[in-house]
Amino acid sequence: MAEWIHSVLAQNEAVTQNTVISYDLPVNPLSFILLTLRFQQNKADVQMDWDKVDALLAKVEVLYKGSAVFSANGSDIEALQCGFFGYEPWITNRLGADDEYTFFTFLIPLTRKLYSPAEAFPRSMRGELILQVTYQAVFAEVDNVSAQIETVELPDASPSQYLRVTTLSVTPTAAGEMDVELPIGNLLAGVLFFGTTIPLADANTQTLTYAQMLADNVRRYFSHTNFECWRQLAALKFKPPISHGYHMHQIDAAAYAQYMDTSVVKYRNDRCIQHLFWNFDPTEDGLYLFNTAGLSDLVARIYAGDTSALRVLPLELVKG
Repeated sequence: MAEWIHSVLAQNEAVTQNTVISYDLPVNPLSFILLTLRFQQNKADVQMDWDKVDALLAKVEVLYKGSAVFSANGSDIEALQCGFFGYEPWITNRLGADDEYTFFTFLIPLTRKLYSPAEAFPRSMRGELILQVTYQAVFAEVDNVSAQIETVELPDASPSQYLRVTTLSVTPTAAGEMDVELPIGNLLAGVLFFGTTIPLADANTQTLTYAQMLADNVRRYFSHTNFECWRQLAALKFKPPISHGYHMHQIDAAAYAQYMDTSVVKYRNDRCIQHLFWNFDPTEDGLYLFNTAGLSDLVARIYAGDTSALRVLPLELVKG
């Protein structure tokens, strides 16, 4: 009878801004890692912007013999766990008081299917597989940050493949169409996109205005998708507003009459609004996985609405 090992890698370790911390990961086949940041809010009488929590993680990497198996920042990790896994951490103690204690857990996956014995990072030697966490240079709106890191191993598993997630950072030189080269040779499970600019107030500029996928110059899967419909694909995995989505309360007082409307709660945006996703495993059974072996060229053709930064994170299935 198979079983897993859920164990602690770091227990309430104090976190310092602008540091890089490394940990040896377990040697058994590894399914996923949970990285929890605990902290106190350093802001009174208002709920802090949850982007400040994502921003604590400048980069999280899983390195095998120095090469990245997983590499993403906090914002992209949150979007990946929501958009691909439908995983939304439960938020505790969110009343908006100064020194309020709370925590947030980031999921770092090495598989499409958590706990799957067929798909996980394979057995390794001690010291070969490293978790490296780079903390942001300046922490905003939080105090007394500490980390808990826990891992899930599958000691009886013999996985045939694992999930590799890496980050491609691009800054367009001009508005218009541009190509981002995607890796070839493996099965492609998805692609996560981040675009800095999104519709705001009466401005409808999007860094990711539309996108197409071209394999050897032939459109495949996503022949063309626009920001608006592309954005709604996220609803296949999680439903806004998710528990820590932004909203504003209206104050019923004459002094603030200019801000009044008839709603008690006014929603501003759900989380991960700057992220879009291509999912090549919507049925979660491998039916639509894109085999890129044999291709000469694979690109995401993006129409950049401005010259703000964008990121592209391919999700590859690599044979173990």
